[in-house]
Amino acid sequence: MWFALPSASEEVDEKEGTVNRRQFFSSTAATAANRLLCGPSMPGQSIGDHEAVDWLAWQLWQNRKDELDPSRIPQPIAYRLNTHPHVLRTADGAYRFTDPALTDVLVAHRVFGDIAQGSGHLLATAQTSHATDLTISALAAENEQARRGLTAWMRSGATAVLRVNSAGILAKVGAADLGDAAISAIRSDQDARHLYVTAVASRVLELPWGQAADLSGATNTQAADWTLGEGHDTKTWASRRLADELANNRDAAARWCSAVLLANCVDAEDMRMRSALMLAVRNEPCRENLRAYAAVLAGATPL
Repeated sequence: MWFALPSASEEVDEKEGTVNRRQFFSSTAATAANRLLCGPSMPGQSIGDHEAVDWLAWQLWQNRKDELDPSRIPQPIAYRLNTHPHVLRTADGAYRFTDPALTDVLVAHRVFGDIAQGSGHLLATAQTSHATDLTISALAAENEQARRGLTAWMRSGATAVLRVNSAGILAKVGAADLGDAAISAIRSDQDARHLYVTAVASRVLELPWGQAADLSGATNTQAADWTLGEGHDTKTWASRRLADELANNRDAAARWCSAVLLANCVDAEDMRMRSALMLAVRNEPCRENLRAYAAVLAGATPL
């Protein structure tokens, strides 16, 4: 991102520090995005520029791409994008943001605006990314109505995408009770669990989405294929990456998914992995994750 979060090691009261970081993240993201889109350097009709970049961000997010072919962009929008200082053209003429993180910020604010009005329509459009969830969770942390809506959709949303997106946001708010609720929901919801484990496998193990989905499906049978790709074809590399994810204090459910994946690849004799799991046990605030780590240490699956 173009801004930095406060250091987690700052000597402040833990509760006050958490609130301050949330407020900083949400307010800075909103201010930075607004400055980029509607700053003084923009032409007089800045609302048109705002709508154009918002449209581009939405298309990039829905298509899981970093750039968009010009043939897919309506002419009025292309006209605005051509002069926007934070949109560039590639050698092939495709449109992209100068900073890819803009996609996550703009999509997150658009989706949260819908959530805050009690609607899950946009949240059900496509599975959100880890970065998008982090921005939405920072906004939801200070909005009780949004948290209530997300909790209801997580448990009884009409689609698996709506349920997994809601769980993913709540799991990143930073509250242990919400983390436990999100983990419980995805553990008992096979479709949502498959999507969440797929997302974690893709991000942490650097896998294409299809291969990550295959790996996620195999966790139910403990017959996973750990041929991960060039340079990463061993269970040892995978288990170390997943063990590192256990220290991700910004996503309780990702830690649980990592434990599920670890149960399929960890070597019971690998003392480095056991040490990482024991360290995770000492630092873990969520009950559901403590149970998952204990299961992996015992050679069982957390499912």
